[in-house]
Amino acid sequence: MSKVAVFEYYPETSNIKLNLPNGEETEIEINPGWAFGKGDHPTTKLCIGALERLFKTEQIKTVLDVGCGSGVLSIASAALGAEYIVGVDIDNVITIEAKSNTKTNGFSSKIQIVLGSVEDVPGEFDLVVANILIDSIVAISGELKEKAKPSGTILLSGIKDEQKIRAIDKFNELGYKLDEEYQEREWVALVFKR
Repeated sequence: MSKVAVFEYYPETSNIKLNLPNGEETEIEINPGWAFGKGDHPTTKLCIGALERLFKTEQIKTVLDVGCGSGVLSIASAALGAEYIVGVDIDNVITIEAKSNTKTNGFSSKIQIVLGSVEDVPGEFDLVVANILIDSIVAISGELKEKAKPSGTILLSGIKDEQKIRAIDKFNELGYKLDEEYQEREWVALVFKR
């Protein structure tokens, strides 16, 4: 099986509508540039839908967005009411795009973008989000668990339907149970709790 590069340049800005916990609607603006996360990929849409529901039903103040790409999920979390968000990515060009999008949407004071990996981020979070490929999710599953508070939630996507059992088995091993599952076409988003 050949590897497929995820990196493409997306010059156009996209506006993404969000349903806020108070029932109102808002819009965030994303210019992905070289970063993944224009907002129209099924995994991004699934994660945004899951975030809208999680922020409606849970007290989420802190969010860690692993493999933040354009920053779309960090920015959505800030718009939905999170007070402190860390977006982390291993690519410098991508973190520059994420910082730019954070600034455009007026959330620079709430969102910190970090160049590096999960271990480079201190602390524990109410919600840990990782919209990355299944092999990466499985590889860093222990670190994701460490970054989630004991009462915290883990939201995973970037997973195809036929791969989800790998994620479910791995997180069951780590003491998590599948709480919710969302699907669009061949993609899923999975919500885990301890």
